[in-house]
Amino acid sequence: MISASIMPTSQKEAIYLLEKALAQGDLAELRIDLIQDLDISEIGKRFDKNRIIVTNRKKEEGGLFEGSESERVLPLIEAMEEGFGFIDIEVSSKENLETLISKKFELNSKTNIISSYHNFKETPSTIKQIFDQMKNQGQDVIKIVGFANDISDNLIIRQLIHNAIADKKKIISFLMGEKGEISRILCNSWGSFTTYAPLNDQNNTAPGQVPLGILKDVYRISSIKNDFDIFGLIGNPVKESIGYYVHNKLFSYYDFNGIYLNFLVDDLSKFMNGFKGEFKGLCVTMPFKEQIMPYLDEVDEMALKIGAINTIKKTNGGLFGTNTDWLGALYSIEKVTKIKGKRVLILGAGGTGKAIAFGIENNGGELMISNRSRKKAEDLSKKIGAEIVPWEDRNDANFDILVNATKIGMGTGRDDCPMDEKFFDKDLSGITIFDAVYSPINTKLLQLSEKQGATVANGLDMYIGQAMAQFELWTGIKPSIEKMEQLSKEALKLRGA
Repeated sequence: MISASIMPTSQKEAIYLLEKALAQGDLAELRIDLIQDLDISEIGKRFDKNRIIVTNRKKEEGGLFEGSESERVLPLIEAMEEGFGFIDIEVSSKENLETLISKKFELNSKTNIISSYHNFKETPSTIKQIFDQMKNQGQDVIKIVGFANDISDNLIIRQLIHNAIADKKKIISFLMGEKGEISRILCNSWGSFTTYAPLNDQNNTAPGQVPLGILKDVYRISSIKNDFDIFGLIGNPVKESIGYYVHNKLFSYYDFNGIYLNFLVDDLSKFMNGFKGEFKGLCVTMPFKEQIMPYLDEVDEMALKIGAINTIKKTNGGLFGTNTDWLGALYSIEKVTKIKGKRVLILGAGGTGKAIAFGIENNGGELMISNRSRKKAEDLSKKIGAEIVPWEDRNDANFDILVNATKIGMGTGRDDCPMDEKFFDKDLSGITIFDAVYSPINTKLLQLSEKQGATVANGLDMYIGQAMAQFELWTGIKPSIEKMEQLSKEALKLRGA
């Protein structure tokens, strides 16, 4: 189940938001922390109160209620008297919890009491003991929420849920923070009674929440079969990627029982040790494209040449690694020009630059490399036999195709450009400019180049080309280009890119 969490500031807003929350979620968590004119009875008459969780959260546990403890518990007692489905009280408010349990017996109430524990700093090593201390207090549902400081903390929550089920206890458990996002998505499949979600990005009630529409329509947590295969992206950062949207939508479109998650990883070794048995395939992004190699059992010839991996598939023989970045770059460039026999200057000698360089070389291009760190350019040049262009000379180099394989122009740096202003003083007719950045699609480099007559190719087409190859490797299904383009553009629009 998904509980749509709302935090209105008035009775009128509560009624407005509850209509939306109950229409979209299985349950609605009504946070009453800020409502001064609360009328619980009216809400109970207007809505299916069995589907409403009434919560009045104190500041010490992430809430905004400012009154006394005795004042805070009163609307929860009233909600019980009115027959609401659920009320939530923190386990740290021992007196209030005891009052509510006693009141439930007195009224012979069917209201479910959720006793909740929140830790906004960590996933404590004592979490099993915390559960053991809570489990026999007379509540109906135990809620334990920590904060993920490492992606592996999610596995602790999964085990906690399994332990609770073995104890025949109803539990709600997941983690806050970006690294805890996967627990919010997967906790229901692990056995959590519910997960919580805001109606949209603007209505978050806790850090790391995934909007309700994304949980339902992208991750499909209400409809996906429980024996799904897990795929995902490992890297740091991962938030800029559109893969979570594109691949999950493709799984749905082709009726493939899989889910794609973002794994924000700090320690690659720790992740691989903890999650190796969990996934069927991975996308790999910075900074792990080269670091991942020792963890693989098999690597194809092109990826070995490149020395970088962006795709992993689990096989009977272990983990197989390949690189589809070069396929994506060639797909994008060759939509507008042929590579064979052309002089190609690549800016950047990192994982993406290396992949594109070997792809260009494989297709008969004459390579030049320019990188801010000359040593990286020299290392790549030795491997592939490319000419080195000093970074300060890149604007004056003679080339037919320019490739930006750096981060310059990406995301918050969208006003930056890898070429200096003087490069755009000349006519660029006959030159092709390719930018591997896809957020934004139309980077400053592409805008300025097109104004001067250049033919341009964008990073979104590169993403489409490499993601198509990944999806086919994982599923055996070759997605249509039209579908890939549609979903990629939808994802960028959703993110406001």
